[in-house]
Amino acid sequence: MDKANVSAHDRQAIENVIHRFYWLVDRGRAAETAALFSANARITFGPGSPSPGTIEGDAIPGAMQARQAQSNVTTRHVLSNICMTANDDGTVACDSLLTLFRSDSEVRDTIPATVADIVEILVNEDGDWKIRERTVLPIFNRSAPA
Repeated sequence: MDKANVSAHDRQAIENVIHRFYWLVDRGRAAETAALFSANARITFGPGSPSPGTIEGDAIPGAMQARQAQSNVTTRHVLSNICMTANDDGTVACDSLLTLFRSDSEVRDTIPATVADIVEILVNEDGDWKIRERTVLPIFNRSAPA
């Protein structure tokens, strides 16, 4: 794979995986997202996240099931500025910008909860692109009411 280029086919497949993740979460089907990760995957929520830390491997399905159980939470994830770079080992590095609208109540205000940089590594496993690493780095967060 040419480091400067990711083929149109791979780019589309990778974007589909990334967008499907957020689509499933937004539709109350977060548990299904576990299938989008490689077995040795890692999700890291960086400083400024509500619960900073890392979830790895076998813990990811449980975490996604717990997210799905939050039926009072309404979200819409808006992803943009996706930039991909092919790595020498066959993985693809992906950087994007996430704007998250989140409400834990019936109010459902339209102020974004956070704007974050998303840094990912995706790997092709038997013809399917999977998320190996995802790091969420909040840049802006909605302030809690005073």
